[in-house]
Amino acid sequence: MSGRHSGAPAEGLAPGLPVAVGCRTLARMASSPSPFFDSLNRIGFKRWYERQLMSGHANLVLCLFGLLGVMGGAEAFTRVAQDLADKLLDAAVIAVSAAIGVWALRQYAQRMALAEFVASQATCPGCGTYGRLKGLCAHGEGAQVECLKCARRWDISA
Repeated sequence: MSGRHSGAPAEGLAPGLPVAVGCRTLARMASSPSPFFDSLNRIGFKRWYERQLMSGHANLVLCLFGLLGVMGGAEAFTRVAQDLADKLLDAAVIAVSAAIGVWALRQYAQRMALAEFVASQATCPGCGTYGRLKGLCAHGEGAQVECLKCARRWDISA
């Protein structure tokens, strides 16, 4: 056989498509269920890591803005001469600002933890090179990667 699928197509394969022999063929045939794998192949590990850090820190800034909103709403809430509608509006500003701040803080923590977790796995076990890798195939939330220096393969969980 020449590496082509013959006979009845296997589930998910059309007749005449190459038989999935390894991760490289699978990676070319189907879009990945893993956002990490897609980003790894599209922009590379180092840019993915930088973007995780920038996005995480942007969420931290958003959290600080939420804290400022809570403080401003609390200051406005303590004014003496207000009617009920103003008090309710101030309470709503406090609640929305607090919700945004908590959400942003959780996003910050998740992004930073993910970046650190993946970065701790980005050193080639063969040659010790950090971050010079390409994705071969996705699995779950991670990927099988290959070192660009020595071609050693290993798995990264994300």
